[in-house]
Amino acid sequence: MKTDHPLRENILEAVRNPPISLLLFLAYLFLLHPIIFVNLSEINPFDEAVFINRGRLLLSGDLPLFSQNPLTAGFYAITYLPFLRSPYWMVESAVLGRLALLVLVWLSVYLIARQLREFASPFIMPGFLLVTPLVAEFIRFPSDPLFASLAGLAFWQLLSYYNTLSTKHLWLGSAFLGLAALARNDGLLLFLIFLGLVLVLSLRKTRILPTLLPTVLPFFLLVAGYVVLSGAFTGRFDLGTTRRTYDNFEAGQQIIYAGDGDINPVIDSKLEARRLFGTPEENNYSVFAAIRRNPQVYLQRVRAITFDLPDRLLSAYGIRFAAIFLLLGMRGALALIQMKEYRLLIVFLLWPLYSLSGFVITIFRQGHLQFHYYIVYGLAAIGLAALLKNIRSRRERYIWYSVLGVLVLSGLAFDKLAVYLGAVVFLFVLWLIHTVSRQYQRLEGMPAVALLMLLAAGLVLHGNYPPPKVLTLGEDPRERGAIYMAENLPQGTRVAAAAPGVVWMARMDYHALAAPEVPSDVSPDEFLSWLVGQGVEAIYVDHQLYNTNPAIWSLITPHIGDEIERAFTADNGDIQVLILKTDR
Repeated sequence: MKTDHPLRENILEAVRNPPISLLLFLAYLFLLHPIIFVNLSEINPFDEAVFINRGRLLLSGDLPLFSQNPLTAGFYAITYLPFLRSPYWMVESAVLGRLALLVLVWLSVYLIARQLREFASPFIMPGFLLVTPLVAEFIRFPSDPLFASLAGLAFWQLLSYYNTLSTKHLWLGSAFLGLAALARNDGLLLFLIFLGLVLVLSLRKTRILPTLLPTVLPFFLLVAGYVVLSGAFTGRFDLGTTRRTYDNFEAGQQIIYAGDGDINPVIDSKLEARRLFGTPEENNYSVFAAIRRNPQVYLQRVRAITFDLPDRLLSAYGIRFAAIFLLLGMRGALALIQMKEYRLLIVFLLWPLYSLSGFVITIFRQGHLQFHYYIVYGLAAIGLAALLKNIRSRRERYIWYSVLGVLVLSGLAFDKLAVYLGAVVFLFVLWLIHTVSRQYQRLEGMPAVALLMLLAAGLVLHGNYPPPKVLTLGEDPRERGAIYMAENLPQGTRVAAAAPGVVWMARMDYHALAAPEVPSDVSPDEFLSWLVGQGVEAIYVDHQLYNTNPAIWSLITPHIGDEIERAFTADNGDIQVLILKTDR
């Protein structure tokens, strides 16, 4: 079919012969759609629910502080707009948000891969993303992938500047970092690294000063502009990062303290931190003042988090993949040295250093280590390309066979069977690629064959993807609990719960039962009086209360049937809505 319209012709050609990158993306969406189309029970009832609800509140004029990740709230304000009147608004907003986050993560990987095409095929990094279990847990903490993908886009622009020395990329890179900082406070530290790397890369130019304006101004305007805007509405012009950092420092006590099992481990650890380091007010919310009070315990925390880090790293990138990525990344660093690409190697190695701040608060969640997925995939892609290029080199093969053999034995010796499996499969694939390469004397078709083999091996190692699903609203027991409250309680009723997600979906006023100020060492009668004094009219019950906070649940159960009425149950009693009788 002929057409006189070039744009239409290009679209038709793309439909007839879709690019490999689009096919990989569609495969990625298909395999991961079950983690996008989630019900309320599958939504993280804390972080994810908090940000979705902040999006709803933002549309009512409630501006969060800078430390509360305002861009994430704005992101969910947009996803909330189509569902303003829907009783399932939280689920629908989460689905739309997860889809957008998945696209952003993919886009950052693909664009960075294109900037590295001189060193590796641009399909290797998207292939890594396709076959590794990165996103399934990452996406449950939405500020993590939003921040990481925006930081990835800033890294894409830094690589573009490295390749072209055009300052237009600095304007965009700085803007992406400003947005990343509004998504998570880590962007403040990353900006300092970005600035330093720009100066290092600009040494190739005769003038450095003209690069400072495009590097600094967009970031400053976005961050400072939001602080001024929110301050004009709220009267608070501080960032709020000091208090948030201190709160995380207290939570970091859980690396060496598990509590007695009666209260939420996070709350237990905060109370223990206050006993050991003093209260936030005594330390004026200064982490360093708290550390000076008890440096010995702090060093115990640092030692514990250091020894725990390797296992967390294995979990972050999949225990079957992490060791292979480490080896490929080391090969990628060596390849850059061999090509005398020292500045590019410095960029890769210095960019992730902002995460060392985790040692200050002694918290490294899995998501914190996944912030650097594009760094890990980028170096590994360069390493894989170098390996495939030198697959006929006996020295290259024997080194890899030896290292992978050691990894196989280590996996067996330390009972890390997943590490063992990954090493065995990769070893077999390398041997198979070398065997096949003998049939390609001129190597024209060899890279494509090798990539297909590695992609197939990655899919095998990945394990089972979630089974396909069709989203059905209203059958999930938590959704039924939220709908019951929405239909039977006045909007804005104060409902106590251990986690806020279900309460907020019902558009009720959430009162936390998992907080340091909740009394747990009182009698059931005293606790009931405290609830009434707090204005609580109902209690939402699920496993977050009776399993994670059993001490609080034990104070409630003696009153059920008397002062407290069980009004709704679902899932064999695992989900309940309790009503406080008003005639007390």
